[in-house]
Amino acid sequence: MMINFKKLSFRFLLLLILIIILPFQVNANTQSKLINQVKIGIRFGDSATPLVSMYSPSGLELGYYIGNEFKSMISFIENEEIIIRKDSYFMEINGTFIEYDFDSQSDSYNTNIQGPIHIQIGDKFDSLDEANSFKKSLPDLMDNTYIVYEDGWRVWIGLYSSYSDAEAAFSNIKALISNAELRIIAKDSKRIQVLNKSGKVLFMYNTSNETYHFRPIPQKDNPSVIQLDGKSFRGTIIINRYLDSDLTVINQLDLEEYLYGVVPREISGDWPLEAQKAQAVAARSYAIVNLNRHKDYGFDLCSTIHCQVYGGYSSENPITRRAVDETKGEVLTYNGKVVTAFYHSNSGGHTEDSESVWSNSLGYLRGVEDPYSIGEPNDKWTKVYTREQIEEILASNGLSVGRLENITVEERSKNGRVLKVVFYGSKGNKTLEKGQIRNIFGYNNIKSTWFDIMSNADSTVKVLSDLNELPQEIRTVNKYIITAEGIKEIELQNKYMDNGNKMKVIPTPTGSDQYLFTGKGWGHGLGMSQWGAKKMAEEGFKYKQILTHYYTGTKIE
Repeated sequence: MMINFKKLSFRFLLLLILIIILPFQVNANTQSKLINQVKIGIRFGDSATPLVSMYSPSGLELGYYIGNEFKSMISFIENEEIIIRKDSYFMEINGTFIEYDFDSQSDSYNTNIQGPIHIQIGDKFDSLDEANSFKKSLPDLMDNTYIVYEDGWRVWIGLYSSYSDAEAAFSNIKALISNAELRIIAKDSKRIQVLNKSGKVLFMYNTSNETYHFRPIPQKDNPSVIQLDGKSFRGTIIINRYLDSDLTVINQLDLEEYLYGVVPREISGDWPLEAQKAQAVAARSYAIVNLNRHKDYGFDLCSTIHCQVYGGYSSENPITRRAVDETKGEVLTYNGKVVTAFYHSNSGGHTEDSESVWSNSLGYLRGVEDPYSIGEPNDKWTKVYTREQIEEILASNGLSVGRLENITVEERSKNGRVLKVVFYGSKGNKTLEKGQIRNIFGYNNIKSTWFDIMSNADSTVKVLSDLNELPQEIRTVNKYIITAEGIKEIELQNKYMDNGNKMKVIPTPTGSDQYLFTGKGWGHGLGMSQWGAKKMAEEGFKYKQILTHYYTGTKIE
């Protein structure tokens, strides 16, 4: 029998390729199930603080994970809050610790300042028990010693603000325990202190080489909840320091439990269940696609509108949990891939194409008619600016045009949103595109890019002069009409807007130096309108119908 080695080699190579590739070919539903835990940034960057407080009725423990198994290092079982702060300079004022800007010249003899310099007594130990035994063997006069984990278990003493203070203490300690090895410990930008409410040091650890988690000591039949500065969270709390930074605070928890705290912060907890389900699927999809968005800070997503607003356990409610549970693992897909399910407050009556907000054209983000958002909050809005206010806003953003002379919308999307607006001034013109105007003028002021701009000089009326002709639009400035009281200049102090249910009075600019923005909707206008979803749910639509209405060509898997 002849063996074709070429065919055999080809088949073997093909089999090898399939073995390598197939594990990575997972469908969207499998992808969502593979992601169990997420890390959420609670405080970081500008929101980082020098200290935080933590509490759990069952007590707290600090440890680390090996795979999915938690390894406890030390417990804090006292039924009171603990303070976690960076190893730095602090002063206690009326029972509160304030970070202090230490000056080595003027503050060197200030005994009220707690500092980041310490003294190690003895060598390092292999276990917490060994370190505790040694600590207990020390003279009673040294009751302010504490346990440290920094490349092994250690016993330290003191919160000295200067080396001279530490050296003076060094001599006193040496006199008490002459046979012990002593060493002065310098400040470290990755070190963290754990204290009780009265300021006594309970523990210190270093975050250089390991990620440590605080968690409640588990109790049966009670959710594991930890309070951080009075706000409750599920899961664990990670405290890190980056370079010489304040504390970066991260909440690690299950993806589904994370959604418990997202959905009620993005929409009201008393909205219909089907709207809650739609929000849960959208939020789950968004989270999965955007994992590692903040990897430089050591977490996946932040807790603000930059990612998704997350309120932790404190914001949960039963309807929200039910919505998340009944859609567990479900995600929104387009061509088999999980999508970034953008959503906004109110579309104003029509959603937008992705390229009209950003640059990429995405098939699942096509503008659709949205009658469900009309009549809901913020379907229409107005904002009046004076010329001086606009000049100041432009100048403060490096866009000065001198004296503002005019503002015109130069380009719109096919759905009506502004793509380009030009500010004309005595010193030149400045152009803003798409969402730039909201970024500069404020997202709560210019609520969407679907707007018109009018100044008093632009006020017009339509005049019907002949039944056989179309109405003619004329400017109202310096125009007069004949009334029963005689000839009068036209004054339009208000105009009226019909939103389908009632007439709404809209103020118009009262002088040529005022500009009126009249707009529709709130948000970028991409994907699901949250108020529209609520209306659809009230009219009997199911969550899958809501999602596929707003996200074109998608499936729920």
